[in-house]
Amino acid sequence: MALEPKPWGLRALAWVSGTILLSWSLGNLVALAAYQMHWIAKSDLLLAEAVVMGLTFDVAGLIFIGVYLRKQGVTLADAFGLKRGPLGPAMGRAVLLCLLVVPVVYGSMFIWQAVLLAFGIVPQEQDILKMIRGAKNPLVRGYLMTLAIAVAPVFEETFFRGFMYPAFKHRLGTVGGLVVVSLLFASVHLNLNAFVPVFVLGAMLGLAYEITGTILVPITIHVLFNSANLILLLLLPKP
Repeated sequence: MALEPKPWGLRALAWVSGTILLSWSLGNLVALAAYQMHWIAKSDLLLAEAVVMGLTFDVAGLIFIGVYLRKQGVTLADAFGLKRGPLGPAMGRAVLLCLLVVPVVYGSMFIWQAVLLAFGIVPQEQDILKMIRGAKNPLVRGYLMTLAIAVAPVFEETFFRGFMYPAFKHRLGTVGGLVVVSLLFASVHLNLNAFVPVFVLGAMLGLAYEITGTILVPITIHVLFNSANLILLLLLPKP
């Protein structure tokens, strides 16, 4: 295990998380007000939510984490293991690990979907995937795809693995930290069909961070994984 202890704990995590949730809530209130004033059509509500999520959750979250670290005098390199050797070997490890992650996550997805169907629960596609499928405007589709394969992975890995995991690991140990963070990671996706595979993905990304000590590895794996999902989405026929 190569991940070094970090100079923040659950109190710092609570402050950053609360700030991100406040930003996201205010963004949603603005979007709701715009809808009530007929500035946004009902058919565009999901797109408005995606814009709010991208700006007030993902981008704002990265800014809040950066502000906290700056106030504490912690560099990004020290916080997220960005000084751990040349970039090339780290990217090579990420690609190799991704080849392991993809079949494991997809396997868990097929098993979980079978369980849901056995209980009469029809799996539902995530909203962001529905929006990408249905986007007619190339600029809108480009924005949604950028959000899915670039912005979201960078924020999610920085926040969940880079910032949240060390705080819980300090209190609960490696296994406890991986389990709790992966459960929270799966929960925020708000999709029962994706819960188990996203939990498995989160656990494997956390383990990759723990082993390599640099956030670049889980970010790269996450980007590659989401890219593979989008390629399949665009190639497969609509359900």
